[in-house]
Amino acid sequence: MSTIKTKLAIILLSSIMLHSCKKEEKISNQKVHEENTLPKIKEDNDETVRTVTLFSFNNEDNTEVIKISGSDAGDEDDFYLGGAKNIIIASKYKKNLELLKSDTLVISDYNHIVIDPKHTLRKKNQGVDYFLFSIKESPLGNGDPGIYLSFIMLNINNLKFYTLKYDGEYSLRSGEFVDGEFTKDKTLEANTAIYNELYQFGAKSKWIYKPTEEEKDINYYKNFEQKWDEDNYPEGKESSYPTIVKSTYYSENLFEFNGEYDKDRVIENDDFKIVSYFRNNIIGYDKNKKLYFPITVESCHVGCDKEIKFISENEIEISHETDSERPDIINLSKIEFTNEEL
Repeated sequence: MSTIKTKLAIILLSSIMLHSCKKEEKISNQKVHEENTLPKIKEDNDETVRTVTLFSFNNEDNTEVIKISGSDAGDEDDFYLGGAKNIIIASKYKKNLELLKSDTLVISDYNHIVIDPKHTLRKKNQGVDYFLFSIKESPLGNGDPGIYLSFIMLNINNLKFYTLKYDGEYSLRSGEFVDGEFTKDKTLEANTAIYNELYQFGAKSKWIYKPTEEEKDINYYKNFEQKWDEDNYPEGKESSYPTIVKSTYYSENLFEFNGEYDKDRVIENDDFKIVSYFRNNIIGYDKNKKLYFPITVESCHVGCDKEIKFISENEIEISHETDSERPDIINLSKIEFTNEEL
């Protein structure tokens, strides 16, 4: 009897251990499955493109809904599209949201897009209902300093659209505003009513630099870069340094206006103080006349650092990183000033 009980106990214990092992194996397998699955789900979520509705409104008789949508919107800002390829689409729906028609308004590769949610206009032009809005494109990376604005006019009835572009960049005189001009488009300009509507709309954009009357004068100190280019490259920007340098004297502190600079980028003697800005302008100060003057105006973004040094009392040598074996020699006493009387 004792032997039988012992055998039964062994069988029962074995059964319990086997069940326990299978249970642990099941839990372990489930855990491994979760560990293998969760990262994949997370990776898929990271790659998900977040599409948002930027604008939504009804047509004139409230029978249809028009939506303008953008892809790859930011997590915290629907009006910022930060994907490698950003798309803006206009769609028309019935009131029950059955899709009637859609059209692509913008496809932008390798640009950030910002939409201005406040700069919009719903207006009739020649009896047709239109919706106008604006976008700003900024290239990824720092190789292209350009900022590109687009002002879009959408026909609400058939989704046909027109685009007026404005190209520029952030300049010293414009600060956080885009300094540039509207691009020429003969086809658009031929449609006078549409072009004028778009131009008036675009000109009101908060992004565009709007100079004051004082700033419109090319001789105003805030325009020293444009003045220097105009004097030295009258036919357009050239890659080589001008043989005869022309400049302008300014009583305003151009060092301060141009911004902060490193002390190791300053050279001076008894007559001059010269500051070379990193990948930017070279500005001089005449200690005797107590006047500032630009020596060279440039803006470079990749691989174009430079060094300056005095090689005589009135001559400086400029060596660029990209062409250090062929430095430019500038005789400060031979610069032609447009306002020598100062």
